Amino acid sequence: MQIIGGKPSIKTDHKALVSIRDYLDRNGTVEGKRLIDYFTGAPFGWSPDTLRYLVAALLVAGEIKLKVSGREVTVNGQQAIDALKTNNAFKNVGVALREERPSLEVLARAAERLTELVGDMVIPLEDEISKTAARHLPRFQSRFAPLEGKLSSLGLPGSDRIRSLNQEIADILLTDASDAPQRLGGEESSLYNALRWAGDVDRVLKHGLEETIRNLQLHRREIQSMPHTDVPGRLREELAEELDHLAQRLGKDDFYKHAADLNTMLTTIKVHTRDAAVGMAEAQKETIRSGQEDLRRLPEWGELTREEQANVLAQLEALIIEASDDLQGLKQLISQEFVIHSRLRELKERIVRQGHQRRLQRIEEEKEKAKQEGKTKIMRSVRLPSSVSSAEQLDALIRQLQELKNELSLYKDIEVTIKIED
Repeated sequence: MQIIGGKPSIKTDHKALVSIRDYLDRNGTVEGKRLIDYFTGAPFGWSPDTLRYLVAALLVAGEIKLKVSGREVTVNGQQAIDALKTNNAFKNVGVALREERPSLEVLARAAERLTELVGDMVIPLEDEISKTAARHLPRFQSRFAPLEGKLSSLGLPGSDRIRSLNQEIADILLTDASDAPQRLGGEESSLYNALRWAGDVDRVLKHGLEETIRNLQLHRREIQSMPHTDVPGRLREELAEELDHLAQRLGKDDFYKHAADLNTMLTTIKVHTRDAAVGMAEAQKETIRSGQEDLRRLPEWGELTREEQANVLAQLEALIIEASDDLQGLKQLISQEFVIHSRLRELKERIVRQGHQRRLQRIEEEKEKAKQEGKTKIMRSVRLPSSVSSAEQLDALIRQLQELKNELSLYKDIEVTIKIED
């Protein structure tokens, strides 16, 4: 150890350290056991503990590297401490000279980038960079671990990148961040870029973009699965270009840079969805009103009692639902659309069937009465106006003739008298 400029440093030209370096230079990578056997014998006669201390000094000075469980260690961290803690542990450790050390430019870039990432000044020394990285990388690993699942659940790109980043951090920590200067100090550093990207994404998502994207993805998914007809179909057409643009925006890993644009998209989609929900609610009310009129025009409608008619109309009125003017409300209305049309069809079939049965029953009763009176036919008379001046008169005439036609289809022995009125 020596003091230079008030700072302690390793005296690398000490004869003992030079002897170890010369031996490694001649033999390449050597196991600790072989070093112990060589330097505890003549002419050195060192104790195994002394040898370990000298090896540790060379490691701190950056002159050698250790190979621990297949991984190279070049800094004085926990891996090195465990490897040099006891003579037995040291026996299985590989020791070799370092072929090259990070340049001043690499160290300067690594220190600058690490300072930006951690927020504290980092001195551009290899040991300082490695120690700082080893201290802060676990925090990044913990912070970004949930981000992989979050990106996946949001349908966003980058989950693979987060997984690779966390694996790279784990690999770096296995060697006490020995290669952190090289990984962070290259002209292009994938580790630095990934850490910055992950930090920006995490921060923007936590500041509200996550909720925006969840809403956007929900609207896109639901709208694209809606029917192609009527109000939902028009909504799909209106938003087709917007949804395509959204898919492109969310398909790139720089999506987090466009928070304002994404919020505007969400507002636009919500406005169109609201208008569609309001329009569909009105359309369903009109469908029910038209359905009621269609039922009233059925020839069998007159076979129902007033109470039955009122009950049928009330059943249709009950199909009108109060839905919110948003995506959820629109989905409810789409589901209700099927219910309305199904119920209209069921009521129409029931009225026709019920009217047919009642008409048939009435004819049977009239046949029996006519038989008792000695008649062979049932009498019907139709009064036709000499002129029709309104749609209502025409509808009434058509209904009258239709009823007569239906009776004739049930019983042919009906005598019809047609009289044209002046």
